[in-house]
Amino acid sequence: MATVLDTPSHSLKEFRILPGYTPPDGNALNVSLATRLCSVPGGFLHLNTPFLSAAMQAVTGTEMAISMAQLGGIGILPVSQSIEDQCDKIDRVKRFKAGFQTNITTLSPLQTIGSVIEIMEETGYSTFPVTDSGDFHGKLIGIITDKDFDVRRDHASHVEERMRTDVQAGVDIDDLKEANRLMIKYGRGFLPIISSVDSTLQSVVFKRDLDKHLEHPNESIDQKKRLLAGAAVSTHPEDRTRVQCLVEHEVDVLVIDASDGHTHYQRQMVEWIKSKYDIPVIGGNVVTARGFEFLAEAGVDAVKVGMGIASGCTTQEVKATGRGQASSLMAIAAARDELARKEGGRYVPLISDGGISGPAEMAVGLCLGADSLMMGNFFARYTEGAGNMVRNVGGETVKEYWMEGSTKARNHRRYAQLKNLFFEEGITGYVPHLGSIYEKLPVVLQVLRASMATAGCRTIEEMHEKAVLEMQSPTALYDSDIHDMTPMNIDQQIL
Repeated sequence: MATVLDTPSHSLKEFRILPGYTPPDGNALNVSLATRLCSVPGGFLHLNTPFLSAAMQAVTGTEMAISMAQLGGIGILPVSQSIEDQCDKIDRVKRFKAGFQTNITTLSPLQTIGSVIEIMEETGYSTFPVTDSGDFHGKLIGIITDKDFDVRRDHASHVEERMRTDVQAGVDIDDLKEANRLMIKYGRGFLPIISSVDSTLQSVVFKRDLDKHLEHPNESIDQKKRLLAGAAVSTHPEDRTRVQCLVEHEVDVLVIDASDGHTHYQRQMVEWIKSKYDIPVIGGNVVTARGFEFLAEAGVDAVKVGMGIASGCTTQEVKATGRGQASSLMAIAAARDELARKEGGRYVPLISDGGISGPAEMAVGLCLGADSLMMGNFFARYTEGAGNMVRNVGGETVKEYWMEGSTKARNHRRYAQLKNLFFEEGITGYVPHLGSIYEKLPVVLQVLRASMATAGCRTIEEMHEKAVLEMQSPTALYDSDIHDMTPMNIDQQIL
């Protein structure tokens, strides 16, 4: 006979956090959102913001991955694309802010301006070094920018006719501060570094990289000062080639893309990756303590929690599998803490994935044991989200959004489905467009800090230990929402 649990499953939305004592230095400005993303040899890979953008086609592309890392989180590039495209996106994130850059396009003096215009349109860059051979490590002979030619008349001209040869360069410099000092001295936003022996181009520094760092001091970076980037892989054997390529392209973390992580196939893939590569692996998704223990035994470095509770997910309706996110987190956090308390035990960070609409659910999820939060719908609404921006019938600007289990995505492998027997576990639709993540997310982060401060906590670890939550009755939840009046002007979409 099937086992039936008589305790109802609970959502994050059913809980409220009781206020705790706030000391003089415990206000929101002094709250830290730094957290442990996953374990690595000797410690943890940390984020300054506890957010991951979901590995979904409609959410995380290059632009979102860059934005997430700049704002202190990390973007996870979806598996539902070719290996080449996924690795190219990793490269683009890594090149975005890399100090001394050695992997940029250089031009030959004999190239036509027409070809330069095409390169500028394709890459979005407007300044290029010119070397005698056209190769990066050739002899530097000039630079050319989009201001050095007329796009209407110069297509047939050659680079050597329009490039500037009065190039101010750094010589044998390997200190970024010195390179930045020279850029300020020369009043330029571009500094090539050349060899004192033969003037060959060694690297390039852009002032915009320095500006980006100053604008985003909490950015997530690797040991080479490049932005962090993650990538999803499936449990299928053919994705072993994908893993190899992603590791070669210096991805920072791999995330197993599976709707159900409590399977032989996931353990097999995790163990294979761990036997071959020294890279952190995030497993999931699971909603039970046994599922967590299974993945911890397999050797994962963090676990994603959640099933069937995303905004457009129909898994629970179609298959009746899943669980309320609060119940999932409570059960798994207890198992995680028990593992950590054992002699020789280890701490496995948890990532709450799904069921989050805004800062209230974020705060509750962190209280219930999550170390970080993965979100799809929430990030799909921003300009930087990968979905197209369109106008609906009412003339409002919206973003396309679809689930990985939808017909549009057809991510068969995530749901262990055969192409000829495919059935949907998610829908396709639209979400409101909120504007740029750079403008809106800082407000959300401040609300989250304020929630933590009111709970009497200054860190996420303190939220795990000290927060006091209470489940609310339907009437209490009604009272906590706007009621008995019509709001004059309120922008609830931000929060």
